[in-house]
Amino acid sequence: MTADHINHADRTDNGEHAIIAVEHVTFGYKKRQTVLEDIDFTVPQGQSLAILGYNGVGKTTLFRLIVGLLRPREGRCVIDRRRVPSMRDVFQMTENGNLVGTMTVRDNIHFRQLLFRSGKGIADGGHTVDSKRLEDEPLVRAFELEGHLDKKVAELSTGLRKRVGIVAGMLFDPHVIMLDEPSNAIDPITRSLLVDYVNQLRADERTLLTVTHDLEYCWNVADRIIILDDKHLVKDMMLAEFDDYEAFTKASTLGRDRTHVDFGLPARGRQA
Repeated sequence: MTADHINHADRTDNGEHAIIAVEHVTFGYKKRQTVLEDIDFTVPQGQSLAILGYNGVGKTTLFRLIVGLLRPREGRCVIDRRRVPSMRDVFQMTENGNLVGTMTVRDNIHFRQLLFRSGKGIADGGHTVDSKRLEDEPLVRAFELEGHLDKKVAELSTGLRKRVGIVAGMLFDPHVIMLDEPSNAIDPITRSLLVDYVNQLRADERTLLTVTHDLEYCWNVADRIIILDDKHLVKDMMLAEFDDYEAFTKASTLGRDRTHVDFGLPARGRQA
């Protein structure tokens, strides 16, 4: 993100201070193609926001716009520099975990710390990590990575790479956490750890944005959802508005949930 993307965000509709503001953003990868149109919302400090929508509606594109990897055709995305002084305070975890596959887990974390150092060689705030003593880090132990630190990332299972991606980013104590499908390809134990950890981050008033198709995960960790569909933001609701999980899933699927589908399979009777 370039410096001109980090400005003073406005307040939310209810007067809370907005850490992130997406202001009437329209974007397309090609001149005559629009992926997102007039997307407008704010995120207050400490809120856990889940971004939902069917495949291809632009959820990950929206993430890339917020962190400045893409520029909108119209509108702007703002992160408040008073609360988030630099992009070192923003962690975005993508499908590959932002990891270098040919490097070990330990070297990936060491390399990330080098990127986060200032010109004077001192980390700008956050948590300083000793890559030689990563086994002592509570987060490394919590996600049971002690025995994998000196393995190359490419040699790890998909689930372990997901754990490493989370730990490698969160060791540096970011204020804004952006997770793209964090519950994909993880085992039940890792999922439970992730839910517990995200809820501790919520209690610590970190600001979380999560793209997910996992409605049960969303139900357990989000305060609020927005739903993208056909280029637009079509729903913006607090989880507290739903009486139960069934009502939440009905709203989240935009009434398109299908329970009886004809796949064209031939009917076969029991053989005598």
